[in-house]
Amino acid sequence: MNIESEIKINSNEPHLEGNMETNDEMWVEMRKEVENVYREKKVSEDLIKQFVIHNEQVENFVKRFSMEEKFNDREMEIAVLAAIFHDVAKGWGDFLKHGEEGGALAEKTLLDMGLSQGLARSVRLAIERHMGQDGYPSKIAKETYGEDFEFPEYETKVGQMVYECDILTQLTGEGFEKILLLRKLDSDNLEEDRRVARKENISIEQARLRSVLESARKSFELITIPSVKQEAEKLWQEIEKEYK
Repeated sequence: MNIESEIKINSNEPHLEGNMETNDEMWVEMRKEVENVYREKKVSEDLIKQFVIHNEQVENFVKRFSMEEKFNDREMEIAVLAAIFHDVAKGWGDFLKHGEEGGALAEKTLLDMGLSQGLARSVRLAIERHMGQDGYPSKIAKETYGEDFEFPEYETKVGQMVYECDILTQLTGEGFEKILLLRKLDSDNLEEDRRVARKENISIEQARLRSVLESARKSFELITIPSVKQEAEKLWQEIEKEYK
C-alpha cells in the first residue's frame, strides 16, 4: 500500500483559504453517488442500509464537532466530504484497502465534478488515513501483512476528526448493531465466536456480543478530541447499561 504523506493543513496552504467550493446540493449528489457505487458493486441491500446510516452518522458528527472545535470553513468542507466518501469502497472490495481505494475513488469523483485538485487531494488523504493504527482493521492487517505493518496515521486535525467521528459511531445504538451484523456475516469472525462459545459454554450470540463490547471499549479509549471524547463517554455509559 503506497500512500503519500498528507498535506499539512495550516494557513500556508493556499487552497485552504477562501470560500468553500461545495454546498448542500452537491453533498446530496455525492451521497447518492456513494449509494450508486454500492449498488453497481452488488453490495446487498441490507448492508447498503447499514452503510448509509453509518455514513450519515459520521457526517453529522463531523459537522457538529468541527464547529465545536472551531474549524474554518475549508477544514470543515474537507472533513465533511471525507465523511461522505470514507466507506465508498467498503462491502465490495478488499476490506483492508477500502481506505486507499475509497480515497482514490473520492478524489476522481470530486475532480470529475470540477472541484480543485487541492480539495480533492486533501479529501483523498483524509479518507486514506481513517483506518487507524489500532483496533480491528489494524489487527487484521498485521495478521495479513505482518506485525510491522501499520496503516498511515492522520497528520492533521481534519484527518483526526474524520477518524475519531468514524470510531464514535461504534458507540451509538445503530453503530453497535451494525458491527454485530457485520461480525455475524464474516466467516472468520463467526468461526471465532463458535470457538469461544464452545470453550466457555455460552451461546454464539453471547460470544459475539462480548467481542463487540470489547471492540467498542477499545474504540472509546482511542478518542482524544475533547468534544468528541465527551460525547463518547456518554454513549459508552449507555452501551454498558444496555448490553452488559
